[in-house]
Amino acid sequence: MKRFPLLVVLLAIVASGCRAEVRVLLDVAEDGSGTLAAEVAVDQQLSDLIDQFAGDTDTIISGLDLGLEGTSTTRVEGDLTVYETTATFSDVQSVAEVAAGNFTSFALELTEEGSSLEATLDLAGELDLTQFPLDPNTIDSETLDARIIVSLPGEPADHNADEVLEDGRFVWTIPLDSDLYMFADTLYPKSGFPWGLVGILALAVGLALAVWLAAVRREKTSGGAHRPAPEPPPIEKPVADTPFFDMDH
Repeated sequence: MKRFPLLVVLLAIVASGCRAEVRVLLDVAEDGSGTLAAEVAVDQQLSDLIDQFAGDTDTIISGLDLGLEGTSTTRVEGDLTVYETTATFSDVQSVAEVAAGNFTSFALELTEEGSSLEATLDLAGELDLTQFPLDPNTIDSETLDARIIVSLPGEPADHNADEVLEDGRFVWTIPLDSDLYMFADTLYPKSGFPWGLVGILALAVGLALAVWLAAVRREKTSGGAHRPAPEPPPIEKPVADTPFFDMDH
């Protein structure tokens, strides 16, 4: 990782009880846009040592070259003061340019199936601890915690990360005595067969069929009551046997 704050690392090593954290945060969206941030966090004891031996902590750390050209901010998280520089990118092509100041190699690919990241950084080569009477193996995470945290679109698949957080972000611990090769692949979830839609359609058809059968039953039940009565037979006039007046008598 190019131009990491050597001063912070060395002070964290030699100052017993002090704590420093280094974070590289890569966040990539589905369209290839996102942010790359470099953070250095120091506790109050380490900040006091920097003030005593090197000058104002805010001026020194905020002025360190973190390998990014972006927006610098300072915030407090618990007992740590965090100095962050954030750069934005709009597509996959520009993220490689943004990352060039921190990674010795960097490749990111987005496809319809997911994403693929492959990168290498060499913090040990950049710090060149061989010029100092220091053993990197004696440095533990309680003194210096250095990590890379990457968020990619899709769900985690193949990777060599040290940890995958619950939200799907990949985490690598940065070694001080060797370079770090990292890769991560993600896949978008497959939609599968739409059983839910089939169930809704089946329910709708069943309801329509039930309504139709109920209507047919009502028609059969009420059919006799509404049938018109048969017409009575025609009434024939009686034929008299003899006329009312007998002209012969």
